[in-house]
Amino acid sequence: MTTDLYTKAVLTVIALALSAIALQHAIPSAFAQAYNSQSRVQLVAICNPDGQNCADINSDYQLRITSGR
Repeated sequence: MTTDLYTKAVLTVIALALSAIALQHAIPSAFAQAYNSQSRVQLVAICNPDGQNCADINSDYQLRITSGR
């Protein structure tokens, strides 16, 4: 009876470890980007998928869309 309980416990631990390894590769990793050491600001460009139309801020701090064409 003790051997049966021990075997079930060991197999459960093995199954959990294998599940953790499988899930580790199924979930994509995210990586943070380092900021510029001089400005300490991360610049972001908001553009459409082809990169032709991008959002910009003018001197009055208003959002505008620029066309690269």
